[in-house]
Amino acid sequence: MKAAFAPDHLRCPVCRRDRTLSLRADESDPREVREGVLTCSACGAPQPVHRGVAHLLVGAPDHVEREAAGLERFAEKMRTNGWDRERVRQLPNVDHGYWFVQSASMTQLLASVPFQAGQSLLDVGSNTCWASNIFARNGLTVIALDIATAEMQGLYTADYFIEDGTSYFERVLGSMSDMPIASSTLDYVYCCEVLHHNDNASLRRTFQECFRVLRPGGKLLVVNETLKTKRDPVGVHADDVAEFEGYEHAHWALQYRGEAIRAGFRTRLIEPSYHSFFRAPPQPQAPPLRQWRERFEHELKARPLGRRAYLMWVNHVVGDVSFGMIATKPHRRGLRSAATLRGPRLRAARSG
Repeated sequence: MKAAFAPDHLRCPVCRRDRTLSLRADESDPREVREGVLTCSACGAPQPVHRGVAHLLVGAPDHVEREAAGLERFAEKMRTNGWDRERVRQLPNVDHGYWFVQSASMTQLLASVPFQAGQSLLDVGSNTCWASNIFARNGLTVIALDIATAEMQGLYTADYFIEDGTSYFERVLGSMSDMPIASSTLDYVYCCEVLHHNDNASLRRTFQECFRVLRPGGKLLVVNETLKTKRDPVGVHADDVAEFEGYEHAHWALQYRGEAIRAGFRTRLIEPSYHSFFRAPPQPQAPPLRQWRERFEHELKARPLGRRAYLMWVNHVVGDVSFGMIATKPHRRGLRSAATLRGPRLRAARSG
């Protein structure tokens, strides 16, 4: 943790006051304070800094503590399966179907969002910190937020990237539904496959927290989120993560978007670039009418309304994709809460 970071960006996890934490350094290296104590000037509560990570997870629910312990066990399984520092440093460019989607989504995001050097971004549920590393190497000021510190499944993994000197980012141990981040601090909040670790109540709080920590005009980037659909109304099959006590709750696409609107965001959906329909551009010329299937797909691809309709179809009915959304915090103060909007105003908020 750099010395100037805490007073500018953090919130006390005890009294929840912004920018009241000051850092006492006990051990430092040329990059940062590695060991120390953060003390709140308002309530006096001390919080430790260990291995450069601010430990600000206070009063977490039992399921968060169980999930963090499960991530430590999962890290051990990764080591047993051959994962090491160098393989983690290659993420997301590894030979695995899951990581193909992550890599394609990151490439799409970097190409479509106008990131500028020096802008600030919070990586929520940073896990192995691979995305924090990519954003930092692209010139952003990055904060990695997670509930675990275990190497390979938590914030201490950041040292794999930071120690070679090619990137630097801050690390904060904390919950997404009660972020120890100061209000109106960030330009972006990045949530990649993490929101489904909320139940219904904490999902609402998480969107509210994302809205709070963003500056006016800031954007929440929701990427590869787990979905319920008509074909798969469960969405998450917890047997796969039961031994690691993952707190898994898939939600409907309309619920993700609805909670963002309720928090005050204006939203638009992201087309999944890894899906064959959205990956391949429409043909220059429409196929003959007798090739009705190809003609129908061409007409859908070639028209914005058709693309939106097909995205709704896969998001709500057939699945085969993850949910993606960009939600913007309006510049205007006093904008009516989406919870009070009805009819055309609600439709306008959904469409941004």
